[in-house]
Amino acid sequence: MVILDVEQITEQNNTVLLPPTDITAFNFPFQPYNIQCEFMKNLYQVIEEGKVGIFESPTGTGKSLSIICGALKWLKDNEERYNDLNNHANIIWTENPNEPSWVLEYSKNKKRQEDSVRKQELNKRIQMIRKKEKLERQKATYQTVGGSIIQKRLKKEIDKVDYDMEEYLVEEYQSDDATENCEESDNMSAQVRELLKRFQEGKSLENFDDNKDVREFDEEEPDEIKIYYCSRTHSQLTQFVNEFRKTMYSEDVKCVSLGSRKNLCINEEVRKLKNINRINEKCLDMQKAGKKPEKRCPYIPVRDKSRMLDFRDHVLASVRDIEELVEIGHKLNACSYYGARKSIRQCQIVVLPYNLLLQKSLRESMGISLKNNIVIIDEAHNLVDTVTSVHTVLIDLPQIEKVYLQLNAYLDRYKKRLLGKNIMYIQQILSLLNALIKCLTAFEKKCEEKGKDKEEINYIKSVNDFLHLLKIGDLNLFKIENYLKKSQIARKLNGFVDKIESKGVEIHQVQQTNNEKNSATLPSLNQIETFLMSLTNGNQDGRVILSFQQIIASVEGKRGSTTTKYVPNIKYLLLNPSNQFKDIVEDARSVILAGGTMEPTDDLIEQLFPYLPSQKLSKFSCGHVIPPENLLTLTLSEGPMGGTLEFTFERRGDTKLIDELGQTIVNLCNIIPDGVVCFFTSYAYLEQVYKRWEQNGILERIRKHKMIFREPRETQLVDKVLNEYDLYIHSSSNKDGAILLCVVGGKVSEGINFSDRLGRGIIMIGLPFANLTSVGLNEKMKFMNQIGKSSTSEKSTNYSQYGKEYYQNLCMKAVNQSIGRAIRHQKDYATIILIDKRFNTNNQIRQKLPIWIKQSVTECQKFGQIVGKVAGFFKNKKSLLT
Repeated sequence: MVILDVEQITEQNNTVLLPPTDITAFNFPFQPYNIQCEFMKNLYQVIEEGKVGIFESPTGTGKSLSIICGALKWLKDNEERYNDLNNHANIIWTENPNEPSWVLEYSKNKKRQEDSVRKQELNKRIQMIRKKEKLERQKATYQTVGGSIIQKRLKKEIDKVDYDMEEYLVEEYQSDDATENCEESDNMSAQVRELLKRFQEGKSLENFDDNKDVREFDEEEPDEIKIYYCSRTHSQLTQFVNEFRKTMYSEDVKCVSLGSRKNLCINEEVRKLKNINRINEKCLDMQKAGKKPEKRCPYIPVRDKSRMLDFRDHVLASVRDIEELVEIGHKLNACSYYGARKSIRQCQIVVLPYNLLLQKSLRESMGISLKNNIVIIDEAHNLVDTVTSVHTVLIDLPQIEKVYLQLNAYLDRYKKRLLGKNIMYIQQILSLLNALIKCLTAFEKKCEEKGKDKEEINYIKSVNDFLHLLKIGDLNLFKIENYLKKSQIARKLNGFVDKIESKGVEIHQVQQTNNEKNSATLPSLNQIETFLMSLTNGNQDGRVILSFQQIIASVEGKRGSTTTKYVPNIKYLLLNPSNQFKDIVEDARSVILAGGTMEPTDDLIEQLFPYLPSQKLSKFSCGHVIPPENLLTLTLSEGPMGGTLEFTFERRGDTKLIDELGQTIVNLCNIIPDGVVCFFTSYAYLEQVYKRWEQNGILERIRKHKMIFREPRETQLVDKVLNEYDLYIHSSSNKDGAILLCVVGGKVSEGINFSDRLGRGIIMIGLPFANLTSVGLNEKMKFMNQIGKSSTSEKSTNYSQYGKEYYQNLCMKAVNQSIGRAIRHQKDYATIILIDKRFNTNNQIRQKLPIWIKQSVTECQKFGQIVGKVAGFFKNKKSLLT
């Protein structure tokens, strides 16, 4: 067997790559801005030096293209650096490294030749697919215009491609006689020839089957050094793929988009299940050994692998997004989900959503190896929250009781056929489940005895204290974790339950009154397994919270009648995301976190990389592409009637304050043209203000200047409102424009762009501080204080500021995301107005604004000041345009 020791090669090769001084070397698709040039150079250098980089580039500055061109330029240069054969001196035969040097040298050369042939064959197939697809596109175009003669010519060309494809030709045949003559003509002894033959054949060809497709052996070649590009949403990943297509790199850099079965599955029987867990279970069930052919998934062939290999070759032939992969799957009758996974090794860019990267178990199941590769996480302002939520788990009492009964039934059914170790571990899992049931039952009984309001009850425990409470000291959670993973008991139990219940037998009949519809759709043991595994984290890394969930259910037999129940549950709350992210940092060559608004970055570093020395971290932040005169940022302390504008939790319900705010918005709508986007701190506060403005006539006065639109709570209605807002503003008959009332943290505040007329004014009302009564928030602040205590001197008592700092950072990240919706390109212009006295008086808050905004903030105490500045700003823009 041959392995390529990349790290040793790197140490031997002292060539250091430097960012190109000629900016055209980055192959940017058009003339880049200066900030894009700096971005690409810094990105190139961070990757070369193997650092963690935090890159902030305002939305609208071409961040995606800068990432693509900077990273792929390094990838190409690195490929050239190691193309020299001398750099492969560390290819080792692991069976016997003490073989003679000339034999090792021969084996290295043979390995290189095999790799070269394999790549050439792959590239031939890819080129043929590209040629055929190009002709098919031309054919479709000419069919549209009715070019019949050209259509016939193109059909001949396409048919010719089919006959010319190399993979269908019989390979050149060498007779046994020719080989024997060759052996007789050399001067080697029989022993030497045998030794060479052993190395020439290699371990990989020992079991070679002439009937197998030669492409099946592509797995033997080493992984390409690759870039894993992650973002938060499906649409953001598609946008990245479209940007990548604009560059010349898309012509020869192989790229694949990964997704869940829910996004990629083409089997309608599986897709109709909707729930992601059920989809996964059904897919795996349809692949089980011994399954009848009619019960197996027809898109995952058992013997004939050619369809899956064809799918992979099509993936490598062109840059495609998720929807296009699904189309290829339908066209080739091959599974898009597994076909995309099979393409990972040969690709240099892998595009994937957050969750596939952040969970180690998912990375392993997908075949994702980060070792010595580059990880780029875009839209990384939410990374800490995402890591935290991914590793936070909640289970409830009915769910645990149901699994306990199911696992008992499973054990009863197979007890005589299970080996001793299986029985032992299943019994240990049952003991754990029983301990959880007793714990929650006792918790519920205790609360009822005390007559407390269940909505407000929360018991918080450290992991060690919770384990002590369960009284399971004789159980080894790490061994149970290993058993759960290797035995896949959760999947087998789900299959067993589905089979039994399909025959009309209800395993958990006695719990039917307690089971909720939502939990019944989930494979419960998987969720409980995840919870149990979270208890193996460090004691300080999280907390266990016992509480109640309010469930409103309809009363059977009484139409329209409902009843309220309180279900006890246990939540594992992750407090320390750094340990969950650490293996990504340690495996990858370089990790890049990029976003439009990454401030405050110190908070990000403190939570994700507290262990990294400063020399391993790099920060880059650039201004906007717009000239300074295109942005007017103002802070406001007083309204038109002289009332102080300070939206603290205690004051914001004051009707006088709401009226003062209403007068402010009326006057601003009179002087800001086109679209105004106004952010409130919560849906509840927006509702409260809206009702008051209806009563006092403010809404009617606003409508004299702007049509009013409001962000709905229901996600499915947001797009409809945004489309109506867009249409109204761009209608030639509506010259005054419109105002959109929305919420910080809602859908409008992230991912929605308000360029040009859609967002001439962005107004932030108050500061969206989180609710301090939240149990999770309080525990997180205590955890941050503990970090401060351990990192400051013993005499210092200022460590409590760490929790306060975290609380402010949480607020300002939300503010920055919202106000970043304005200014989308170089010629765009807008005003940002921050309405709250604290924006003027609290310097700490001001310092957490993005650099491109805070460097041009103008303080306004009186409303008259703001009117003059805003009116002058738009008057100037109007004169320049005319």
